[in-house]
Amino acid sequence: METVTSPWEPRERVEYVQELVGKGDSAVLSHALLFPKDCWDDGFGVTAVLRGLPLTDRRDLARSFAEYVITTRAGAGSRKRGLVLLAAVSHGFAESSWCDAWESLLRDKASRLWACGTEDDLWTCGHALLDAGRRLDGEVVALLRRSALEGSWPQECVEPVLSRIRGPVLNPGDGWADRVLAELPALGKPWHALVAHTLRAPTGRSSRTWDRRALALAEPLGPGQVRGTVTPWTELAAEGGGRDDGAYDAYNLPALAGLAWLLSLLPPHPDSIHALGALVERPPLRSALTGTAVRSLARFPHDLARSELLRLSTRVRHKVTRRQICEALAPERPMS
Repeated sequence: METVTSPWEPRERVEYVQELVGKGDSAVLSHALLFPKDCWDDGFGVTAVLRGLPLTDRRDLARSFAEYVITTRAGAGSRKRGLVLLAAVSHGFAESSWCDAWESLLRDKASRLWACGTEDDLWTCGHALLDAGRRLDGEVVALLRRSALEGSWPQECVEPVLSRIRGPVLNPGDGWADRVLAELPALGKPWHALVAHTLRAPTGRSSRTWDRRALALAEPLGPGQVRGTVTPWTELAAEGGGRDDGAYDAYNLPALAGLAWLLSLLPPHPDSIHALGALVERPPLRSALTGTAVRSLARFPHDLARSELLRLSTRVRHKVTRRQICEALAPERPMS
């Protein structure tokens, strides 16, 4: 089977490393990996080759990489290369100090970047930490999820990491999501299940299957409590997401759609109707969520919702959104 490489990774580099592996000289291989001719770290292709080596060979390389990390007088970039290579070969024998260094590297990256497009060390170190039984920080998890959605890495390369992440249920970074994550521990497991269900919400039009499950999860909590908890989250979401331009985290966006659909399934209330209207009117950038909020308002069999749509029709200037509002107000063309 052909080795899957990173989109930017030269196949010649992967073949060269495979050739060195075949020669069986770990010292030559270690030198070639630590001192590449270009400035890039190696990608998924080389990492896959290293992960596939026998345990004894990986231990030999790990000793070389660990010694280099400790003794090198080169810059931070070279030390990082050694740490990432160490992560690539360490499955089954990772030391605590290595894990601490990988965690520090990823936390620093998460503090600086919204998403990564070509930095494979994010995945290599994340994979190594999960192999070692470490739990990834929420900010690091958010960076991984966003990078997978916004980058161009092959799915088979990122899935071994993403499939093993168990939390947090939402990405931290959006103000509304941070509030949800802060409140969930006190709210309890039934609420965690409800929020997890919102992530599976359709963003375009509602689904009867999704609606039935949402109502089943919400019913034991009580419609009033659900509305009183979800409405402030939705109001905060109307201020926008965590990106510099106010855009929402793409991973969290389906959950916001789920909150909008959920409010439309509950008995009508002025607070929830106004919160949905704010999702149409206030976000700094338009997204698919705008249409979801309009359709959610249209599902209310109540004059308050129609009044809110009429108000929005005089305030909104975006052509697509105005058309959606007009469709929602047309009695012969109800929106689902």
